[in-house]
Amino acid sequence: MLDHSVEQGNPADAPQLAPAVERVKKRTGRAPRTVTADRGYGEAKVDQQLTDLGVNNVVIPRKGKPSQARRAHEHRKAFRRHVKWRTGSEGRISYLKRGYGWDRTRIDTTEGARIWTGHGVLAHNLVKISALAA
Repeated sequence: MLDHSVEQGNPADAPQLAPAVERVKKRTGRAPRTVTADRGYGEAKVDQQLTDLGVNNVVIPRKGKPSQARRAHEHRKAFRRHVKWRTGSEGRISYLKRGYGWDRTRIDTTEGARIWTGHGVLAHNLVKISALAA
């Protein structure tokens, strides 16, 4: 896992994606080739921001009723394959909630939740790295 954040309340999804990709780009030294997300991020502005950051494939279904051209774009085989991959990653989030304590923080305050989540990310990444090294 390369990036995570804990926010106060329930902020809108779309404005958070480009800054997250910027953080990933800074940490890894390059932009991801593909970024996929759910419909909550589906705005033309987000697609443009990600393209400007160097992302080659932006695979985000649009909010609302898409135009005929957009509908054709979203029905392409590659687009559907990436959306299915993203849907499959929802299981990873569920696993993090159950296995790494993301379902409920044990430390009060937003800063405590950030610490709790960060420890979960660290533990998850250490397990994944050790599995790769074996």
